Amino acid sequence: MSTADIISNYAKQQRQTTAQPDGLNNAADSGDDKRQQSVLGVDDVAKAIAVIASNYGEEFKCDANSFAATINNYNSGISWEEVIYKLPYSNLHVKDESGAMFIIKVFLAATAGQNRPFPYSLMYEIWPDAPAQVSFLRNMLRSQAAAPYLLDKHMPTVTTDPLDLLYKVYQPEFTRILASPWNSLSLILVLSHLLDSKASDEARALLEAGIAQEPLLVTLALARLKIQHPRLQALLQHNVARFLKREFSHYGLFFELFRICERKMMLAFFCNIHRKDSSFSRYILDVLVDLGMANELLLVPKRDDIMMLDFIVEMAVFASRRGILVFDTWFPGLLTELGSDMLHASLEILHSKLQLEAARQRGEDKGIAAYSSAELTVMFKALGVVSMSPNNTANLKALYAQFVELTAELERTENERSIEEGQIEKEAESLFLRLYRGELSVEQMADTLEELRDSLRVFMRKTYAHVIQYPLEEFSFFDNYPEKELTITGQLVGTLIQRHMLSPASEPAILEMLVKALQSPTSSKSFNFGMTALQACLYRIEQLPVFCTTLYQIPVFQQHQQQNSTSAVKLVQSIINSAMPTRSAQTSAEQARLGATPDLMGNRLGVFGAGGIAETQQVFQSIVPPPLPELGEASAAPVEETRDKIQFAMNNLARNNLSEKMAEVDKVLQPKHFEWFSQDIVVNRASQEPNYHALYLQFVEALERPLLIKCILRETLSSIYRLLNAESTVNSSRDRSYLKNLGAWLGGMTLARDQPILRENVSFKDLLCEGYSCNRLIVAIPFVCKVLEQAARSTVFHPPNPWLMSIMGVLAELYATANLKLNLTFEIEVLCKALDLDVKAITPTAILGRAPARNAIDALATDLSKATVGADKAPLINTEAVQMPVITGADITVDIMGVLTQHASFHAAESVFSQPTMKKIFYMLTERMIREIIPIHVARSIYVAVSCTRDTIQKDFCGEPNEEHVHRAAQVMARGLAGALAVSLCRDQLKSQLYQTMRVFLIRHSLAEQTANSVAVGLVADNLDLACAIAEKEAIERASQQIDAVLNEAYVARKRTRERTGQPFYDLGQYGRLMYPAEFPEVLKVRLNGLQAGHLRIYEDFTQIPHFFSQIGNVNEEEELGVAQSLEQFVQIMGELERIIAPAGIDVTLSQLPAQHEACLYARDILVRAARVAQMDDAVLDMAQALVSSLYRAETRLGVDLYVLLLARVCEMSARVAREVTSWLAYADDARKYNVAATLALINEGLISAEDEDELLARQIDAGRAGAAEFASRLLRRAGRDAFSRTAQSLARATQGGQQAGYRQMLLSWTRVYEHPAAGDTELETLVQQLQQQVALKDTGVAAAFFRAGVEAAVAGFEGALPGTERGGFQVADALVRLVVCLARSGEGLQPARMFVSSVALVAVHMHATRPETFGAYQRVIFRLLVGLLNEAHTAHRSGDSALEGTEALLAETLLLLAPTHVPGLAFVWLQLAAHRYLLPQLVSSRAGWEQAASLLETQLRFIQPFVERGLVGEGVKLLYRGTVCVVLVVLHDYPEFLAAHALRLSDAVPVGCVQLRNLLLSAYPRAMRLPEPLTPNLKIDLLPEISQTPEIPYDHTAPLPQGLREELDKFMGTQKPEDFAASVLDRIRTEDAGYDVAAVNAFVLHALVRMAQADEGSAQEEAQRVVLDLLREFLDKADAEGRYLVANAVANQLRFPSAHTYLASRLVLALFAKSTEPVRECISRVLVERILVNRPFPWGLLVTLIELLRNPYYAFWTHDFTRASPQIADILAAVAKSVHPTEAAAAPPPAATQAQ
Repeated sequence: MSTADIISNYAKQQRQTTAQPDGLNNAADSGDDKRQQSVLGVDDVAKAIAVIASNYGEEFKCDANSFAATINNYNSGISWEEVIYKLPYSNLHVKDESGAMFIIKVFLAATAGQNRPFPYSLMYEIWPDAPAQVSFLRNMLRSQAAAPYLLDKHMPTVTTDPLDLLYKVYQPEFTRILASPWNSLSLILVLSHLLDSKASDEARALLEAGIAQEPLLVTLALARLKIQHPRLQALLQHNVARFLKREFSHYGLFFELFRICERKMMLAFFCNIHRKDSSFSRYILDVLVDLGMANELLLVPKRDDIMMLDFIVEMAVFASRRGILVFDTWFPGLLTELGSDMLHASLEILHSKLQLEAARQRGEDKGIAAYSSAELTVMFKALGVVSMSPNNTANLKALYAQFVELTAELERTENERSIEEGQIEKEAESLFLRLYRGELSVEQMADTLEELRDSLRVFMRKTYAHVIQYPLEEFSFFDNYPEKELTITGQLVGTLIQRHMLSPASEPAILEMLVKALQSPTSSKSFNFGMTALQACLYRIEQLPVFCTTLYQIPVFQQHQQQNSTSAVKLVQSIINSAMPTRSAQTSAEQARLGATPDLMGNRLGVFGAGGIAETQQVFQSIVPPPLPELGEASAAPVEETRDKIQFAMNNLARNNLSEKMAEVDKVLQPKHFEWFSQDIVVNRASQEPNYHALYLQFVEALERPLLIKCILRETLSSIYRLLNAESTVNSSRDRSYLKNLGAWLGGMTLARDQPILRENVSFKDLLCEGYSCNRLIVAIPFVCKVLEQAARSTVFHPPNPWLMSIMGVLAELYATANLKLNLTFEIEVLCKALDLDVKAITPTAILGRAPARNAIDALATDLSKATVGADKAPLINTEAVQMPVITGADITVDIMGVLTQHASFHAAESVFSQPTMKKIFYMLTERMIREIIPIHVARSIYVAVSCTRDTIQKDFCGEPNEEHVHRAAQVMARGLAGALAVSLCRDQLKSQLYQTMRVFLIRHSLAEQTANSVAVGLVADNLDLACAIAEKEAIERASQQIDAVLNEAYVARKRTRERTGQPFYDLGQYGRLMYPAEFPEVLKVRLNGLQAGHLRIYEDFTQIPHFFSQIGNVNEEEELGVAQSLEQFVQIMGELERIIAPAGIDVTLSQLPAQHEACLYARDILVRAARVAQMDDAVLDMAQALVSSLYRAETRLGVDLYVLLLARVCEMSARVAREVTSWLAYADDARKYNVAATLALINEGLISAEDEDELLARQIDAGRAGAAEFASRLLRRAGRDAFSRTAQSLARATQGGQQAGYRQMLLSWTRVYEHPAAGDTELETLVQQLQQQVALKDTGVAAAFFRAGVEAAVAGFEGALPGTERGGFQVADALVRLVVCLARSGEGLQPARMFVSSVALVAVHMHATRPETFGAYQRVIFRLLVGLLNEAHTAHRSGDSALEGTEALLAETLLLLAPTHVPGLAFVWLQLAAHRYLLPQLVSSRAGWEQAASLLETQLRFIQPFVERGLVGEGVKLLYRGTVCVVLVVLHDYPEFLAAHALRLSDAVPVGCVQLRNLLLSAYPRAMRLPEPLTPNLKIDLLPEISQTPEIPYDHTAPLPQGLREELDKFMGTQKPEDFAASVLDRIRTEDAGYDVAAVNAFVLHALVRMAQADEGSAQEEAQRVVLDLLREFLDKADAEGRYLVANAVANQLRFPSAHTYLASRLVLALFAKSTEPVRECISRVLVERILVNRPFPWGLLVTLIELLRNPYYAFWTHDFTRASPQIADILAAVAKSVHPTEAAAAPPPAATQAQ
């Protein structure tokens, strides 16, 4: 049966009746037998579905259930997934949502009851028909019913992993976006592909719709995918900028997730956005502070961040103004820390900021200064004391001289207003008054305060500080405040907290004020104020743990929780109950997610034995431990007595005493101990004692505690998770044994007892796939096998259980295809034997082969589950396990022999040891014995002492801001413990071994055994303390060093925070993790103000431990050498060294020499002798000079390597020598330095900086130093261009300079040929071909350089500066234009013209900026170049040549770039070009050019506007104005349709006082229209046919409206709400200078008319007219005189040619005049009359309306008082009446009558 038959029969049945759902079945049943027996294929069904879905709609519908049933009847075994995947190849083109849903419904109906998910990945494959795929995606995403079936479970943009780690306020929105169909990386990936297809426009529209609907998900997906598509990259940057400016909602959640996914990319985005637009700096700092990244970025800078140092310094400047850090100490500290690496970057920053300030002071930049004088002074002072190269020093001096010149004006800007306290207070009060009056919203007030806070001006910052202080000062009076003002104040305070706008000094006071307010009675105004503020700072509550905890403890607040349910109260309660008060606690939360629990046994979980298992990348994600069950109370370790009882019972557990021990444990084991007990039984027993698994499981079951079993299962999975992902498990057989034991334990707990292992906890097939893909089968296979072995004891999970066999199938596939090692195949075979299976009989799966294809796209994105909130915050104290040091006898640093020689005692055997030989033998034996015994004991004592000290200090001193106190306590504790432990551990062994050694020694020297015993005892008594002293000293010195290394970051954090922010440092992360028993004394708890004296005394007591090592004195040092002697020896050795090196081959390197080579021995001898010189600095300096000379003389690689290495080691001996050598190597002007091999070796060894060498070499090339360019070329060939970017640029400039000269010479040659009388087109074409061969003009960069050189040559030729040119000549300019034309005709198209006009614009702007005084002389040549191209294009058009097609549009674009507002020096030339007869008529002659033509006219009008409005109308402006009027008159006459369409847009740019120019614009009407005579008696304009037509508006007329106002107006037209809409609109269209935005007023009135015209005729239109009339009346009544005039003017602008708008506007004017107050009538009259007083033409609608107003007695115009206010007004009105109609003049009162009145 064919698809066509199915569709035709089914369609026929559907047309006959829609009530027969079985029509398709009937059609099928009516066929013959052969037809009934045929089977439908996948392709047939797919085509059938495609036809139905593509035509699905009102006219054609199909029942999905019937269709699916019919297909299943014909082919019950058909694969519906394959059918769905065939749809893209079946001409599917869905037109609406119902067609898309039909596909889903068919699949669901066909697979009903089979629990098979819809194959949504169909959407994300590449379809052969791109438009069809976009249409399908669009309709699927639009359908709400389809959303549940489209969730991308394979590649979601965000997963559920961070849910529990996010702040509580983010979780509802995060939960919502998880279920959004836009939560898909695959979707964004396929859309990015479609952007380059033939459906690019539709794909872009769909992507924009996604941004409008889910901006967070789309932007985050673009960031994660890192697609290098220009449009998507630009879109990503644009969206990030909008998130920064809070234009999108949930911006906080976006940046939290952005940081988790792509932290480095986020910082790079911030840096780029800052560099493009520095106004974003404060928004960026807001985000960094909110994310907690500001301190890390500013206080812990890295050398890798040098590339964005300008960004970091900018953030630091703003942070300093906010009180986050102190810039005066921050910048010098940063300079000290990073050293010379940041010198050049700092100078660049200073240079750029001074250039900005200079431009501002010249008036080129209207903004304010970037840095204050104080901030710049700090930078100059810090750089002034740093040692730098002569070149950098000169640059710094030049910058400082420029700074001194700019300082006076800069300081005047900073202090332009008086900073007296009274004025500051008045300014602050005025802000609050505006806030309370409603002139400012709370958000606007906060924005204003942000600008004040970050301002450069001192006055504004002090005003901000005063505003912040205001609530604190007024708090005691809040009960007397009115409700409205108090509510606004509360909202403001909450907003300030929410936005991090309070300084570190003021925020605690504000929070304390809120606590006091909430402690007030609930009926008080203070309490309401506190709740309002709390409600406004929901997103900050969770970041303030102390504040949150304090709130929770307020009794009144607790009562409020019970009585009310505000979101703030719910949030506080949720935070406290979830035990997630701080971000520091998120580490514990993450451990809980991964199955790890806080260590209740004193060990870190998952670390077995001394070596430990280090956590590494989480390779295995298929095992997820369940959460800890609810125990009813907080987990805690039992007290020591209880712990001992439990462990004693477990240690003595046996089958015969199981009941007895169970009873003992059951008595003392409480639910809060379950977690501790689980850790003990899993980590310490089950992982190491597999033989006792059954006994332990019996014991646990006998306890009959279900919760305990859950805790043990959770702990088992947590430990397995950590072992699987530990790097050490791969390398350690011991750890793999632990993992196998836990696998057997897990199987025994579950499978052996017929309990399932849930897939949500362990997915064994996925685990094996992960092990296969990550090459970790060595841990995965044994673990899985050990678990499954327990199935042999099960009655449910033994073969042929499907779950078990599916896993066995994966193992069989691995066994057959993975080339496993013998031990892994053995594990599988043992498993099969235990299960009574044959591995070769098991059917292998095929999932391993599909895994790479399934995960290919996953590799494009970083797995979100691997990132955690707060992961970028490193702990202040290294929390990893302290490593036990490895010490051997040779590592002992104490001079044992020297100590024994000086301090050994022989009182008990003086006669025996009277000979020196005997003493020497004693010393040797004792030293050997000590070196053998003490290392292991010293290492153990250091390990214990440092571990205990670290943990204790970390806890006790988390609230101590003074690093000296921390250092002192750590030192005395570590030294005391290490020394005492070392002595106690090794004393007995030393005593025993010393006795045995001496006894044997004495017996061998012929002493009687009894005598030897007594003498040995005496020697031990005399020297045992000395041996202990050696061990103690070694332990103390090593422990002191190691504890400082462990706590170094804690010291640095405290010091850096104090110096750079002026604030004390507290380790709030550790403080938040402290837990105390209920009965713990308050006095012993840690406080955030340092330890008390009593606490510190405990640490001081460590100093009372007696020490032995004080008896050890200093040993003799080697004899020192004199300077002369050492230099003499050095010269000799260097001579021998050069003799050895000379015959070496060129390619022999130092690394190839054996360690005992003669050259190596001589090199070591040099260093030894240098170390023994008495006056080291002088001698070593001479040695270094000799080494430098030898280095540059060396001709072999071995010599260079050896001399550089010696030079580096010599510099390490003396800081002075290092400075001298480095300075000479870097900055000496010596031609010998042009040695590539020596230079690279010095850079690799760190003796010179690559950056300094790069800068010096670039400067020498720029100065034309002989040999510098050649050396640079050789250096770049060896080292590459990346390391020497500036040198490469200078070399390129040197080369480019020659290119520019060559280009200019080419152009002069072309000019000579072009001017030659005999040169024809053939000669010119030949020359153009030669030029194209010599210059690669198809390369954009080359073409830009060529044409710029050509334009500069044309300018130079105009000056007469080129050979063969005269001043004022245009030979070169004309020749250049002709060259452009020839290039275009040679096949280059319009590209040469585009590059040419761009170069003209670039040169013009450059000359205008650099030579403003003489720029006027160059207008002619610029005009000649552009008009020449225009003339050539016109000539080409007339001759039918299309080579220059589009030149007019190109010139229009260029003119818009050279607008007079940007380049005022070109104003007259610009107008002449814009109005040229070959340009403007060409643009307006077709509708395609209307937009550019209108933009040109609008640009000219906006240039004139400010001069006219400010009264700066000189002769030049008058001339420009007259020229503009002439242009408009010509356009009005020749192209009235264009002007009629754009008249309203252009009138927005016309100055308010230019009435006649506005009349010219508004008088335009289509040429085909015939205007009725306005003076016709009884003219009824509502009967004119044109009145039903709306005028064309070919542009977005609502663009000038403030954001959101259009939507609000549309809503108001329908609902007439809110009631204060008119007042709010007036506030929003005001400008900063208290004026009005004229364009916004005109756009508002125009859009109101558009909505009126769009209303349906009849009652709807009448209702719309009434709403607009009432709105405008309210406008006119509430506005001041200026606003009233502008609104009336905007309505009068609509009185044009006959149209629906003119008719409605005329009715509005007359109705407003009739029903408004006298001031409004006078304003309307003024607007209408002043437009008649000027010269004609007048707009037709204006005349009709004015005549009606004067003529109709209903309006009684002449009876109003304003018509007789003065004789002049009466004369004017009479003249107007006469000019309009003679009969109206008679009705007007005579001037004499007015005067008489």
